[in-house]
Amino acid sequence: MPNTSTQKEVLNRLRNVKGHVAGIERMVGENAPCKDVLLQLLAIRSSIEKIGIFILENNAAECLISDSIPPEEKEKVNQLVKDIVAFLK
Repeated sequence: MPNTSTQKEVLNRLRNVKGHVAGIERMVGENAPCKDVLLQLLAIRSSIEKIGIFILENNAAECLISDSIPPEEKEKVNQLVKDIVAFLK
């Protein structure tokens, strides 16, 4: 992940998920109702999916395109990534 601002954003989001998991661990240890635990797990799952989409949106084209690819092919890859991201949102 060469883009440092993207990398920082991903790390921040992952740290948030990590903190959320710690909170769920406390909930389980304190015998919180199952529905509350499941709701928090759903929130984590959603966060992780959003992190994946963020990475895809910000880095997929860089990973797939080399400097030797003609500009029109680069544009096709960029458009495909945009279409995939739109589908996932």
